[in-house]
Amino acid sequence: MPTYAYRCPSCGSDFDKVLPLSRYDEPQECPDCGHHPVVKSLTTAGFILKGDGWSGKNNKIAGQMRKKNERLASKEEERKRDAGIRLVPNVEGEQVSSWSDAAKLAKDKGVKDTSGYDRLASKENSK
Repeated sequence: MPTYAYRCPSCGSDFDKVLPLSRYDEPQECPDCGHHPVVKSLTTAGFILKGDGWSGKNNKIAGQMRKKNERLASKEEERKRDAGIRLVPNVEGEQVSSWSDAAKLAKDKGVKDTSGYDRLASKENSK
């Protein structure tokens, strides 16, 4: 039910009353001095319309989607930047012509784990 705000012209008292819409136009009396009628000063609805068709929910969803799209756009930009990066076959900074050569050089230099080079060499050979 809506809450109606009243002001008494006699004593200056402000008070609120919760009334059904059917009693909206009925004159009210001041609870302090009993003056009749008092002046309605402000009306507030005091209820929220929830559900898919109301602007409050639509605005909330629009804000969530905007934030999500901004997050996705920044990730997409990062992915595009990273797509330009290309690995070059090398062992400890010494560049070689292929990953197979890098695996051989790594074994010659005594690198203990050459599985990364072997994996890249097998991908290179399968192309």
